[in-house]
Amino acid sequence: MPRKDQLGYFGTSKKPSPQFLRKISPYLRLLERYFGYELQGWQNIPREGPALLVMNHGVLPFHAFLLTRQIYAKTGRLPRTLAAEFLFRLPLLRDLFLKGGALNASRRNAGILLKRGNLVTVAPGGIYEALLVHPGAERLPWRRRYGFVAVATKMRVPIIPSYCQGINEAYLTSQVLLKRRIRYLKKSRFAMPLFFGIGLLPFPVKLTHWVGRPISTRRKKGETFRQSVRRIHDEVFDAMRELMALAKRSSS
Repeated sequence: MPRKDQLGYFGTSKKPSPQFLRKISPYLRLLERYFGYELQGWQNIPREGPALLVMNHGVLPFHAFLLTRQIYAKTGRLPRTLAAEFLFRLPLLRDLFLKGGALNASRRNAGILLKRGNLVTVAPGGIYEALLVHPGAERLPWRRRYGFVAVATKMRVPIIPSYCQGINEAYLTSQVLLKRRIRYLKKSRFAMPLFFGIGLLPFPVKLTHWVGRPISTRRKKGETFRQSVRRIHDEVFDAMRELMALAKRSSS
């Protein structure tokens, strides 16, 4: 069993490798050109100190790689990304993710990374959101996702909302057997979204990643921990909807 200060279960004590990021940067830049990727509001990302940056998921969250490269290029910080557990069971993908500083999403790993002063990124909707999204989708299925807020509140670190405009349009999706796939997800923690683009390649849609202002996780006087988590969760949810509205106004 790992010690309380050790990253557990597909975690790694190694820091992400800037050399590895520089090595794969030419491929990431190709993706940036393919999508016309832009990062707006990056000034809201702190240059030091722990923080939890949250984002929408999409079908496949490849925008997380583009965000990581841009954050490193603009701030010099190399974020730690929390990703779905099944990715670390696939040998080639596991090595790729671990070298890039990613590890499986768990409250334990998130808490340890934040305690060490890292900037941590996560898509709270996870696979569940991947099953539901479709082109034009504007709903975030985060209403019952309190875990990320609980971790940030416990560690007293800010939550940074971010929204990737266009990621839901990267693939066409099917809702066939959706209820059955959701039930399977609850049992096994994995289910496959049904999607297609140009084959398995995403459509060349414009991606703009909007970053909002950090949200404090300080508890108010007289609040219980649970009350503060629910209040902060609502604040994050509202901030995400504001970013979505901003993205919609900018595109029109």
